[in-house]
Amino acid sequence: MRDKPYHHGNLQTELIEEGLALIYEQGMASFSLRKLVKRIGVSPTACYNHYKNVEDLLCAMKAYVTEKFSKALVNSAKGVEDRYAAIEMGKAYVVFFASHPHYFTFIYDNGDYSITLTEASFDGDYEPFLIFKDIAKRSLTVCGVPEKSYRDTLLRMWATVHGLAAMANMKGFHYDGDWGTLTEQVLQGRRE
Repeated sequence: MRDKPYHHGNLQTELIEEGLALIYEQGMASFSLRKLVKRIGVSPTACYNHYKNVEDLLCAMKAYVTEKFSKALVNSAKGVEDRYAAIEMGKAYVVFFASHPHYFTFIYDNGDYSITLTEASFDGDYEPFLIFKDIAKRSLTVCGVPEKSYRDTLLRMWATVHGLAAMANMKGFHYDGDWGTLTEQVLQGRRE
């Protein structure tokens, strides 16, 4: 609990960020608004002024992380030649979650999204995945990859960056190098 009274310009963001950190540390099963308000030193009323219940806050957390992740992916490809956009996006994917491990756990430890990977469909309702797919397809097109190979190539690319992001979030795994450089090396097949 804070020593001083809580005076913050953006309590909504504070509740979301601290809520995500609390879930990361203690798990979703033990998450409660009572624990959250105690952690940040505000009254329950202050929390209820922004979120009517825990489900409302969890929805806001999901939207918050999804928006930040989507922006990171989109911004990574801005002003980059299509040929290199997928690599820059892959780096952004891994670095985003290496920098925010509590986001990775929150987003991927639930089933609130749908992604379909079949011969007939490579789609979903998870905005960051759709952004990833669109940017990667631009790179594949410029690099001359046949359209019939898009699905499996995209799946390999996604598995690579998602796997690296998962490694960056493993509590017992420690890497002292730069995640962005490692991701670029892996995606380009370089050994250094």
